[in-house]
Order: sequence, then structure tokens, then C-alpha cells
Amino acid sequence: MMRGLIKGKVAVFIDAANLELSAKDRGWRVDYLKLYSWLKTEFDVYFVGFYTARFDTQEHDRFLTFLKKTGYELSTKPLKEIRDRGNIKAHHRKANFDVEIAVDALSKRGLYKNLILFSGDSDFDYLVKYLRKAEKKVVVISLKHHISRELIESADFYMDLKKIRKFIERKQ
Repeated sequence: MMRGLIKGKVAVFIDAANLELSAKDRGWRVDYLKLYSWLKTEFDVYFVGFYTARFDTQEHDRFLTFLKKTGYELSTKPLKEIRDRGNIKAHHRKANFDVEIAVDALSKRGLYKNLILFSGDSDFDYLVKYLRKAEKKVVVISLKHHISRELIESADFYMDLKKIRKFIERKQ
């Protein structure tokens, strides 16, 4: 699929909330064992980082343990609840990992030639441009309607998540 485009060591950075929301909006779920296997089959993977909120439930803790045993390197933090000033009962749940992904991508840049980013967040545009100037090839994987125009334009290659769905979808 992309094997001809990507040569050399690959670092993968997964913005879990972005990936989960993209799949959910299309009515399916990601099988993370299949995703890891697909990545290892397609590329010379050096690192697979998984960035997610910590929900502090037994089910989520088991999921994180499974990811670690599979080979993912985890970066977690507690989920924040931000209250809406206009409505005391309303709140937003948030756990943004843009800074963690950017810092990790930069600190590891001497160890990979290619970066695969599972996110559509426009905040990564600056990181992608920086890495390309440093002669890294950058692939962004996200859903067409969940990715910023800037990120598509700054990456070397954009892949719509639906193109790999058959390889990574979780069956019911």
C-alpha cells in the first residue's frame, strides 16, 4: 500500500481520541492488535506511540495493559472536565496530547526517517513542516472529514483512514 513510498525506520504517533472519533463517526471501531500488526507488516517500525486519556476504570486499565503487551508505548494523563461558564451543569471532557506528541516526535527524530501521524489536528501543521525541513517524510492518516486542510498540504502524503479500514477494523 505505502511500502514503496516509505523506506527506512518509521515512528508512529497515534492521537487516540482523534482516531477513535474518526472510526466511530463512520460506524466502526479499531482493532488495535490488527493495527499494530498492519503497521509492523507494512513498515520498518521503530516506535508506536499511543497517546490517550486515562479513564481510571478497570476496563480501561485492562485495555492499556493489552496495548503495552502488544508493543505500543503509552503516554497517558487524566481526563479533564472543563465546566462551561454559561451553564454550570454543562462540561467538556478533554485530554489534549499535541504537546506530548510534538516533543516525543522531535526528541526521537534522530532515530527514524519517516513519521506516521494518526491525527487530523491542524495544530500538528507546525511539527510536520519542521520535520519535513529536517528531511523526514511525514504521512498523516485520518478521516477525510476529520483532518485540517493545512495538515494535508504540509504532509508528504495523506491517507484516508477508510483505505486501511479492512485491515484494522474490529469485528463485532
